[in-house]
Amino acid sequence: MTQIVLGWSAFFASTVIAPVEWLKNFFLFHPSSTVNVTPAVYELAYEDIRFGGENGTLLHGWYIPGPGDVIFIWFHGNGGNIQNRLEHAYLMRTHVGGSHVLFDYQGYGLSHGRPSIPGIISDGRAAIRLIQERGWSKGKRLVFFGESLGCAVAIALAVDPALEVRPARMILEAPFYSLHAMGQALLLLRPLAFLVQDDLNSARLIPKLTVPLLVIHGTRDGLVPFQQGRALYELAPPPKQFYEIPGGEHVGLYRVAGQRYFQTIYDFVANEPSTGTTE
Repeated sequence: MTQIVLGWSAFFASTVIAPVEWLKNFFLFHPSSTVNVTPAVYELAYEDIRFGGENGTLLHGWYIPGPGDVIFIWFHGNGGNIQNRLEHAYLMRTHVGGSHVLFDYQGYGLSHGRPSIPGIISDGRAAIRLIQERGWSKGKRLVFFGESLGCAVAIALAVDPALEVRPARMILEAPFYSLHAMGQALLLLRPLAFLVQDDLNSARLIPKLTVPLLVIHGTRDGLVPFQQGRALYELAPPPKQFYEIPGGEHVGLYRVAGQRYFQTIYDFVANEPSTGTTE
């Protein structure tokens, strides 16, 4: 009887669960494996890092030391890899300061494996553990910096009771309300939205957040609707701040807003937060 049950379980997994997971991953992740520049192109000192991810998967990233008592860990979005965030990171270090850790999820850049929803969260946990083990966060305030899909990863980790290291600040740039809401918003994916009903549901998790929050969103974001970022912000407990960038699209918000963008982030991480909300 046990063998029959196990046989049916394996059949169900191979004929139902596996194709569903393939569909999720196909539409959600758009990695690039091309990494042909490093922080050296901006004359930044850096350390090339390799560390273990889920099931021993080897992950890749860069540690860029910088001035000040803040260290940022970047959780990037679903496209490209850390190479595509280099200009942004360079300008952040120049205008905001701090040290920066950029890493690629499984299947992105030079990281081995294939991306999955549980996998990218596991990868984020491994990166946080690395920062602690290397002593990079000692005496510094840890800031989670999420971008689009990475916002959901950052939120999930920040409210995880098993996480040993807590962020001192949380910055979310172009966050979505939930993966299901994104499926509903995109016409092509609307018939498949039910597949991700319980996946990366930031709206359900963000009320548990216990750290100061800054949400940044462009008003002309054509991928993640501005209203989703605003609605997610409304669910978060204070202290919190919403930074609206008029005319900003989904990427390159720092180019649109210029110095004000970096000054807003600098003030947020450098100063003691107020107890309420700011716009």
